[in-house]
Amino acid sequence: MNSGNKIMGLFIGVSLIISAIIFGSYFYQAQSPGQTINVTGAASQDFEADTVKWTLNLEEDVYGENLAEGYAKLATIREKIFALLESKGVGRESVTLKPPQVYKEYDYTNNARIFRGYHFQQTIYVITDQVDAVEEVAFNPVKLLAGGTINSNLEYFYSRIDELKKELIGEATKNARERAEKMVEQTDVKVGKIVSVRSGVFQITEPNSTRVEAYGIHDTSTRQQQIRVTANVTFRLK
Repeated sequence: MNSGNKIMGLFIGVSLIISAIIFGSYFYQAQSPGQTINVTGAASQDFEADTVKWTLNLEEDVYGENLAEGYAKLATIREKIFALLESKGVGRESVTLKPPQVYKEYDYTNNARIFRGYHFQQTIYVITDQVDAVEEVAFNPVKLLAGGTINSNLEYFYSRIDELKKELIGEATKNARERAEKMVEQTDVKVGKIVSVRSGVFQITEPNSTRVEAYGIHDTSTRQQQIRVTANVTFRLK
């Protein structure tokens, strides 16, 4: 073997030895205590809203310059709504009124604008924990109609939502530990203390929904709701 081949063989041998040392060191470090593992845990819970917000938009039209008639019509509808709510145990302290808005209405013919009358709008908010009572009235709109137009919307909320969020973060963190322990159960290492934890955004939807949004969801359209959250946790291995 000439000197060139000897040098080449020596170089290859040294390279193999160095590679083996590097790989062995990496394998040892990966298996040794002091390393970390990152796991995402999840938790969810169904709950029922205990507060309802009922938004009613009242509309009335009057012809001519009779503003007083329009205000009187709105007052008639309001009083009917108040009476129905009070009959169900929901007092006026649960009701908030916005000032009426009045718009002039015109007819357009042959490029002429002719004043027709006034269009009245008013918004009423009902916020209460008497959810059944409000639903009974809201789901039977025939009782509310008195010649005008009523558009309404129900939104549902939970008074303990902040406490529930804290509980869910704890459960998601616990779930992350369980997942981490499952991942290393066939190795010689154990899951140790938490190094860091980061909560994901909350997804509040109707039950069994698959909707997920990057900035979270808080869907208030249903009385029965579900809250979901993830926790990204880093554990130390020992």
